[in-house]
Amino acid sequence: MAKVDRRVEPQNVFDEISKWLLRDGFDIVIDMDKSKGSHMINKINGEDWLDFYTFFASAPFGMNHPKLDNPEFKETIFRAAINKVASSDIYTEQMAQFVKTFGEVAVPEGFNHVFFIDYGTLAVENTFKVAMDWKVQKLLEKGKIGKGDAIKGRRGTKVIHFHEAFHGRSGYTLTVTNTQDPNKYQYFAQYDWPRVLNPKIYWPLEENLGVVTWLERYAIKQIKQAIWDNPDDICAIIIETIQGEGGDNHFRTEFFQQLREICDQEEILLIFDEVQCGMGITGKMWAFEHHAPVKPDMFAFGKKSQICGLVAGPILDEVGDNCFKVSSRINSTWGGTLVDMVRATR
Repeated sequence: MAKVDRRVEPQNVFDEISKWLLRDGFDIVIDMDKSKGSHMINKINGEDWLDFYTFFASAPFGMNHPKLDNPEFKETIFRAAINKVASSDIYTEQMAQFVKTFGEVAVPEGFNHVFFIDYGTLAVENTFKVAMDWKVQKLLEKGKIGKGDAIKGRRGTKVIHFHEAFHGRSGYTLTVTNTQDPNKYQYFAQYDWPRVLNPKIYWPLEENLGVVTWLERYAIKQIKQAIWDNPDDICAIIIETIQGEGGDNHFRTEFFQQLREICDQEEILLIFDEVQCGMGITGKMWAFEHHAPVKPDMFAFGKKSQICGLVAGPILDEVGDNCFKVSSRINSTWGGTLVDMVRATR
């Protein structure tokens, strides 16, 4: 077999990628050595690009932070990178260190379950699976659904979601994603789940309070109508604490309080999607912490945390055989990539 020269010069990077992939990204070949902090160096011509992009808001410290770019840490992360361990079944000290650190630093008081996976969309997707499992078992306990319908997910599996939401691009999340770019979801199969108005704040709030409160009342009316139209069929309400791709849309604490009350009354789980707005970017670890005392039953995280996943509270334990107690109900091959766990721990 002939020896293959795998080297690619910077000026040839775009051509090589374009042979096999849609190259629709930025016109930069990033210099992985010389780029520092918020400055990306273009290896083609040496240009210094100021980074407001941060890899879809997933790089909390920029490039080559000195606490990461040093011999000691490089050796640590190399050991995690050279073998890709299936952390869902095989345990390591590095994984335990990450779980311990995440639990102590990132999990808020009042939550007791964590699940790790690659990709934010799969984090959100698994919040849906957890909610469906919980709701359907609740219906079974009350005799409101037969075993056959329960197994097929014929009731208790719908998710109320909001206009201008982006929750991901796979499976269930395609149904709840509806931002202005239809290329992300058109032509793909979707479920008939209730979609309601997003009563976002119009700034300055003081001048627009009347409009915003009217929008909130309208959204709550739509939610209650959706619950009425789908009896015992709604397992969750999901909302981005701050809608990102939908337009940097913020919501009032008073609106979140109303969502909390409805979910408590109707035995529905409240899910906050914090994949983009979580991990300290708002000044608190999680954006919903600005809306105390409101807490979700679950929230999804990702991007800046390096590992994605979900955090859930004790309400899930109202069902004995919930997804956090029964093996294989939610899982993945890698359980979150070990090398990302090591980076996140540091």
